[in-house]
Amino acid sequence: MQPAKFFYVIRPLLCGLTLAMAGPIPLFAEREPPIRTGLWVMQKVDARELDAFASSIRANHQLAGVCLNVAWKEVEKEPGKPDFSAIDKFVTVLRGIGMKYQICFKPGASTPPFVYAEGAQSFETRVTNPNRANVGQAIVIPVPWDPIYQRNFSRVIAQLGERYANDPLCVSVVLTCANLLSAEMHLPKRGDDLAKWKALGNYEEKLLEVYKKYTDEWAKAFPRQEISLHLSMVLDLQPQFHERVIDYGLSKYPARFTIQNCQLTGRREDTGMMTYDLVQKYRDRAHHGFQSLAGLGGERMGSIELAVLNVVHAEGEYWELWHRDGLSAETSAAVARAWEEGRRLGYDAYKKKLISEGRYREREDDHYRAKDRRRGNAAQTSDE
Repeated sequence: MQPAKFFYVIRPLLCGLTLAMAGPIPLFAEREPPIRTGLWVMQKVDARELDAFASSIRANHQLAGVCLNVAWKEVEKEPGKPDFSAIDKFVTVLRGIGMKYQICFKPGASTPPFVYAEGAQSFETRVTNPNRANVGQAIVIPVPWDPIYQRNFSRVIAQLGERYANDPLCVSVVLTCANLLSAEMHLPKRGDDLAKWKALGNYEEKLLEVYKKYTDEWAKAFPRQEISLHLSMVLDLQPQFHERVIDYGLSKYPARFTIQNCQLTGRREDTGMMTYDLVQKYRDRAHHGFQSLAGLGGERMGSIELAVLNVVHAEGEYWELWHRDGLSAETSAAVARAWEEGRRLGYDAYKKKLISEGRYREREDDHYRAKDRRRGNAAQTSDE
């Protein structure tokens, strides 16, 4: 056989042998280590709370970081002229102790009045969550795909990035864009709310484009930070909508895009809850964590141990505690001890331990949920 012909015959065989020796190609690349781990605390950026926060955060050595919650309208009173001084004061405290932080910048009902004065389309509704002090109050949010709203919100995101993205302690931002009262994906859906959304057109596709746009904008403004999506029900849309948002984020930013369940309870196992099931579905592909539904010690939240069981079952990477719990060194230490035990034993063994000690509750034993149903709430996720 001539040398040239021999080469063309043997080359495919050599390539095949090389691939065989290399082994199978994995379906998913190995995931990068999580940007956030451990216990975090939620903290509203409010000058009146600064001194108490500074004292408590310095004394609590159980925490890995702080989630700074910022209302847009408190920062930007005039278009293009944000005042970040209140955020800076909290960040200065954290820099003094070398503690990591997340920026949760909230539009929705916290959108500044000047946005509407410029002509942004508004959506009027009322607060319906009975757990909020302002239940029944009339509020207004911007229609998420309105160009005037988007122009203003995009500008302030870029300004936030210019100020904080280079801080090594700033490790995370929340993917906000289409919100109601919190940073979760909630939008008004009670009474005639859904009819008003339907009158605005195909809101599923419009919202998907909004989430894609702001996934990219937050990622551009904060190029090394975690981008955290706070899952919740969105109007009457099925979980497939959330999956489309998640799939987009993972396709663009696989090492940074993170999903968060904000309805963690210790009343029962949370399996069957839409947002919890989404975390379970994506836990091997997406970084993920949890936020307590409420303060520990009350009937709404339930026990530390059952909450730990839910976190361990889903292999949660971090856990955000409510303000009071996270600033309490005693409560944080109790959570840390239980979580360490749960991780050490694993889901099955820890569940058996709770059953043997009489601390496990079946779904039918969740009397708070039963009361919630009688009030007419679905209790599927935290409600706004």
